[in-house]
Amino acid sequence: MCSVIPPGLEPDRWEGRTHVSLVALEMHDIRLRGWRIPGFGSHAQVNFRTYVRHPAGPGVSFVREFVPSRLVAAVGRLRYGEPVRAARIVAHVEATGDTVRAEYRFGLTTPSYHVAVTGSAASHLPSAGGFEQYLTERTVGCRVDHHNRPQVFRVAHPPWAVREIRTVGYDVDFAALYGAEWSVLNGRQPVSVLFAVGSEVSVFPPVPDAHA
Repeated sequence: MCSVIPPGLEPDRWEGRTHVSLVALEMHDIRLRGWRIPGFGSHAQVNFRTYVRHPAGPGVSFVREFVPSRLVAAVGRLRYGEPVRAARIVAHVEATGDTVRAEYRFGLTTPSYHVAVTGSAASHLPSAGGFEQYLTERTVGCRVDHHNRPQVFRVAHPPWAVREIRTVGYDVDFAALYGAEWSVLNGRQPVSVLFAVGSEVSVFPPVPDAHA
């Protein structure tokens, strides 16, 4: 994993083990410096992330972020140095009675892979100091710029409530999407599944990493 995180950082560990996450989400009412930009208001995203330790706080580093727009992907790569790539993504979220179901189908050319989860309509905050809080309370993003220099950016949001998980299904070829080194994940069951409610999120401009 050390080869896919920014230089100068180490993987974060929970009870001695490192983790990666596949996260599917929808972003709404996106604003750049407070301004709504036509074509950037809302979109689905599927990102694959690692967890890192940084002096500024618990952090994440993205292996790859998939978005459905070539324009959004280009801006993410060229302007912000993020590993963003355009892909086909079809998102569907439906609430029925006391149940909420979310399904994301995605792939580089066709939506061949999917993740789906059904959870309770009711939600609760994760237990303090638990694994769910460890995964969701990440306050720093870490990456490298176009000159391979480490950068960090601060992320702020209220604690995320999570739903009780009822069913889970997924079919993902990690090697095809992220590289042969991730084939070890194919056929493996996740150690944890979260269905977060989400909230407003503030992402602050990146700065050079003074700790690198």
